Amino acid sequence: MEKTAEALYRDRKQFFNDRAGEWLELCYRDPQSGRFDLHAAAFDRLFSLVPLRPGERVLDAGCGSGVLVPMILERIGPEGILCELDFAERMIEENRRLHREPNIRFLVADVARAPLEPESFDTVFCFSCFPHFDRKPEVIGALARALRPGGTLVISHFNSAEEINRHHESFPAVSHDHLPGPEAMKGMVAAAGLRVDAFIDEDGFYCLLARK
Repeated sequence: MEKTAEALYRDRKQFFNDRAGEWLELCYRDPQSGRFDLHAAAFDRLFSLVPLRPGERVLDAGCGSGVLVPMILERIGPEGILCELDFAERMIEENRRLHREPNIRFLVADVARAPLEPESFDTVFCFSCFPHFDRKPEVIGALARALRPGGTLVISHFNSAEEINRHHESFPAVSHDHLPGPEAMKGMVAAAGLRVDAFIDEDGFYCLLARK
C-alpha cells in the first residue's frame, strides 16, 4: 500500500532525528585527516559564489546539526545574525549543543510554515536539504518572502541532481525525496518572484542562486 504524505513526513523526520548525533561524523569527517573537512574544496567554492558580509542576517533552512554554522559566522561576524531552522527537533538539539554563540537563533519548524518575518534575511541557504521538503513551491515562496530586496536564495548540494536522487533511493525513509529537474526548479523560483543568477549541476556540485 502506498504511504500517505503524512506517513512519509513522519518517516523522514524520524530518519533525521535518529541520526542527529552522528550526522556530522557520517557526512563530513575526512577519514584521513580526522577533521570535518571532507568537502573543504566544495565549501570554498560555495562561499566564493555567496560572498557574505559582516553584519548580515542569514537563514540556514534545513540546517541539520549545523555544518554551515562556523563558516557562516566567520563571514558575518558577531554583529550578524544566523537563524538555524530545521523540522527535526533532535537535529536542532545537537546543533544548539555544538554551537553556543550568542548571535545564533534556533527554530524547530516546517520550513513552509515557519514564523519568519517578511524581508528579514540577506541570504537564505538550503544546503543539502531541498529534496526533503514537502510542498517545494510553498517552501520557495516562504523563503522568498523572508528575503530582503536584493537578497539571495542558495540551494546547494555537493552532488549533481542525478547523484542525489540515486543516493536517496537507497534509503526507504527518503526514497521519495528527489531534486526536481532544472526547468522545474527555475519555474518555482520565478513563480516566487526571484531571478536566477546562476545554476550549476555537475558531478560533485549543485548550486542554484536566485536573487529577490
